[in-house]
Parts: sequence; structure tokens; C-alpha cells
Amino acid sequence: MKNFPIKDVSGKEWWISRSIAVVGCIFTLLNGKWCVLANKRGEGTPDFQGMWNMPCGYLDFDETTAEAVVREVYEETGVKVNVKDLTFWKFNDSPSANRQNVTFRYYAIIDAQPGNISVGVGNDRGGEEDEVEAIGWVQVSSLDRYKWAFGHEEIIKELVEVLHLKDVE
Repeated sequence: MKNFPIKDVSGKEWWISRSIAVVGCIFTLLNGKWCVLANKRGEGTPDFQGMWNMPCGYLDFDETTAEAVVREVYEETGVKVNVKDLTFWKFNDSPSANRQNVTFRYYAIIDAQPGNISVGVGNDRGGEEDEVEAIGWVQVSSLDRYKWAFGHEEIIKELVEVLHLKDVE
């Protein structure tokens, strides 16, 4: 399908094309185990309800992809990540990917504790109503115990390999 124009109620023309999405792979070391920040998708999401994912979403107007990651991580988990701590890793522009989104992937390794994540009340941080059911620092060694949306399990595993993240015994 090609890009195409539509007109709004005022007659202004807008072009419809593929969307830009972002994902933030946020790691921390807790009790000697590498963990990734994840959230369980709630009833307010359009798909994959009850499945886990890394914080992700769409690029808003007037923001960079890195700023979008910071915003999505905060909206979905309450964790504040500094844009300077993010590293761009890669993008996926496959037409067979989820809704043909072009997704920019970033990662950060932060010093965090379990108590700094929280599910917002309603959409008090700007996210969608009932978007997130649960939040957690998921141990990388136990990824297979969770059902993941958007292929995020494989993305996490690949990044763990690239970054050589090894648990500390």
C-alpha cells in the first residue's frame, strides 16, 4: 500500500504513512542478577493484553526518538531515565513487523532499586487509561517464564548478548 492523503474537517490535507515507534530496554543489576524493566499490558491496550513488554510507544510531535523513550518509560513505569543515559542501538523497519511500524530501539543501564517503579493512578503520568497492569524488574535469566508482546523477549536476549551482561555470583 502506498502513502495516501486524507482531509480533516477543515479541509486540511494530511498524509497517512507508516508510524514511528520506540522501545526502551532498561537494565539494572539487582542482587547480582541482571534485570530488565518491563510492564504487563493492561485492558486499555489495543492488543496483547496480559502479555509483558519493555516500555514502548509512538513518537509524538515535537520530540526526538530518545525523548519519546524517556516519556514512554516514565508513563508506563514511573522510572525517570535521563536522555543522556540512553544509547541508540538499532531500528527495525521491516514491513512485516507489528503494524509496519518503524521502531527505534534504545537501551540504558541504570542504578535502580525495585521501589522506584510504580503503576500510575489512571493516566496521571500521561499514559493511556488502564495501559499497564503490572510493572517489574524481570530477571534476564527468567525471561522464558513470561509471555512477551512484540517479540521483546528476543530483543532482550539479543541485547544481553551484545552487551555481555553476566550475572554476578
